[in-house]
Amino acid sequence: MSLGSLDSNRFMLDNVVPHAEERGCCWTCLNSLAMNPGSNKRVAFEVFGLLLIFYDLVFWPAQVFGYTSVPLTRAILWFSSTFWACDLLVSFFVGFTIQDQGLIEMRVSKIARHYAMTWLPIDLLLVLLDWTLNALLLLSDDGVADFGSGVFLERVQYLRLLRLLRLFKATNIISILSDRIQSETTRILVRVLMLLVFIMLINHLIACSWYAVGINDLEREDTWVKANDLKGKGTVYAYTTALHWSITQFTPASMEVVPMNELERSFTIVVIVSAMVIFSSFISTITNAMTQLRNLNSERNADLVKLRCFFSDHGVSASLVARISSCIHQSNKLTGSRVHSEDVSILELLPVSLKCDLAEEVFAPTLCAHPFILTWGEYYPRESKRLFLAARSSSLRAKHELFNTGQVAESMYFLSSGGMVYIKDGQKPARVSPGQWLAEPALWIEWKHLGRASSTGKNCELVSLHCETVIRILSQDASAISGARRYSKTFASYFHKQPDQLSDIWADIEVLGAMVSEAFIKHEKELLRHAYDSLLVGFRRIFLYFLFC
Repeated sequence: MSLGSLDSNRFMLDNVVPHAEERGCCWTCLNSLAMNPGSNKRVAFEVFGLLLIFYDLVFWPAQVFGYTSVPLTRAILWFSSTFWACDLLVSFFVGFTIQDQGLIEMRVSKIARHYAMTWLPIDLLLVLLDWTLNALLLLSDDGVADFGSGVFLERVQYLRLLRLLRLFKATNIISILSDRIQSETTRILVRVLMLLVFIMLINHLIACSWYAVGINDLEREDTWVKANDLKGKGTVYAYTTALHWSITQFTPASMEVVPMNELERSFTIVVIVSAMVIFSSFISTITNAMTQLRNLNSERNADLVKLRCFFSDHGVSASLVARISSCIHQSNKLTGSRVHSEDVSILELLPVSLKCDLAEEVFAPTLCAHPFILTWGEYYPRESKRLFLAARSSSLRAKHELFNTGQVAESMYFLSSGGMVYIKDGQKPARVSPGQWLAEPALWIEWKHLGRASSTGKNCELVSLHCETVIRILSQDASAISGARRYSKTFASYFHKQPDQLSDIWADIEVLGAMVSEAFIKHEKELLRHAYDSLLVGFRRIFLYFLFC
């Protein structure tokens, strides 16, 4: 093994033409206010809006039962109107996803144009309607305007039901929230819960409509409301009775409430026909969800069935069966490994930009433990995304070998979970913990492993960087390569003077930090000198232009 100079072929420079986009100062300031649609702040804002939509869905249809307005409902009314007015303004600064490219558009001009062509007309109409109705309500309370007996004002307030148009927006919010759930079991259970909530909301709307049909004509005596004397039993009893009737239309159940006239009979027929479609779909969806939940561990369950058949066919004693079963259940817990990106073929359908963003979120926490990768990524975020895209994750089973003494090193390894042991001839075994790395010298010098690395009694999760791929990525930008070259030269020089310290697991953070600082401080000086030279050339051209003109 040689600690010689760097392989010159590793640092071939490519001609890169910088791409710059001219932008006005005003637009730049506005663009800085743009919000990522997937950010936690925006999601929290949309969840709050979703709660207000559900409040409207429950509260406003229930007004048919004659609930009186209280200070709390008035406060919620004004707060809701203010929230949706703010949401209209904020929507001009919320980016949107370009579906076919997987990119997020964060330019305010493009965002405003997209919003104007989608939800702006509806949002503007609903906000203006809200504030108009609020003004009528306020004028009526102050006695400034007289709306007769108040029946007109009450009926006009039902226009607020148009807020339910935002339910189409709510479906997108619910989809975004469900995508944030990582556990497949939790996703299925949440889906079942959402179906139950959906059925209850449908029944709530039907109950309110059923009661509205019953009080539609106050002069008629043949209505289900008067037949059951609901007027004298309070609004709570009236609502629960209507809700009970609504639920019985979805299930094979009965109750004492029946339609009493042709309008009620027609409404009942429509509800029953609709219930047959809705409830059958609901039952099938619930059944599919439960089946999917059982099939999550179908392969493992099939193996357990074969194992039990083996025990039965060979007459294995009950005590031995119990011991073997306990051992197998424990080993299943220990040997479960993560799913890696290479195992998910559908990710190949993503555009490169989304692949880079995904790789950054997955691998950056592990790779940025190294001072050079962290600093280099801060200077060159675009190139660092390509570096993360080149990373590969893998699992190492318990007590399996990663590399052995004398083997030519081709990759640098980062331990993200589990534990490893590194054994070098003549030295005590050294433990490698999550956050540490192995075989860094392979990136900067010709290297063969000096010891043997293997996992401990548990599975290990590793992130590897193939050396040739890393060098090719570092070499793709003329400005980005200089910092890497300076660091590599400092690294090689340090261990040329102290070869006894060089190892597969050497990681003196203070020394590495000093190497990184030295490399990038010189790099910054070079950049400043180039910028100064370019400025002088620019002034010289301007001076010559005015001199000869």
